[in-house]
Amino acid sequence: MHRVTKEEYPLDSLQRILNGVTFFKELIHQDESQFEVLMSIAQIVTAESNETIIKKGDYSNSLYFLLRGQLSVYVEEEQGEHALNEINAGEVFGVMSMLLNQPRSASIRTGDKTALLASIDFKHFSNIEDFSMFSLETKLTFYRMVANNLRWTLERNKIENSAHPLIPRLYKIPLFNGQKGGSDELEALFKQSHLLAELVSEWNDS
Repeated sequence: MHRVTKEEYPLDSLQRILNGVTFFKELIHQDESQFEVLMSIAQIVTAESNETIIKKGDYSNSLYFLLRGQLSVYVEEEQGEHALNEINAGEVFGVMSMLLNQPRSASIRTGDKTALLASIDFKHFSNIEDFSMFSLETKLTFYRMVANNLRWTLERNKIENSAHPLIPRLYKIPLFNGQKGGSDELEALFKQSHLLAELVSEWNDS
């Protein structure tokens, strides 16, 4: 992978591409200055065709967004590679490993075409009491996205195995019912995201 240059992707062109990802789109419309701060710390990279982006067992503190292309998620077994699923443009990946600081549970590589990705270091969002770089509203948008991503993963798992013994645990993870937009919601989303990530991890191990 290599970082893109302004010649390859001018800022206006890159912004149009980023608009295809809900998190970036919401941030652009909420507060363009916060979007610019995010761009100052985000890594925008391209990956060649059939290039491995993540290897199973790797540690990473980054969250990834696929902007263009398609990725394959797989694990290597004695009888060969076992495909798990695909990641399409606009989707997020790496949430669970980021939150739990666990090794990657699968490998990810590009398909037959090059891919464009953005990554964000979690250290900029891990402290929910620090608003020196990102505002309360931006962190709320971030953790809503993270929690929704994990819930969608669990919903897909539930559809595939409606009798799984961990399903009752999903319903016990509390939803926030207070006034939205404040620090109470951010704290609730932070806790909810970690509980959801732990549940996904247990589900994968089972």
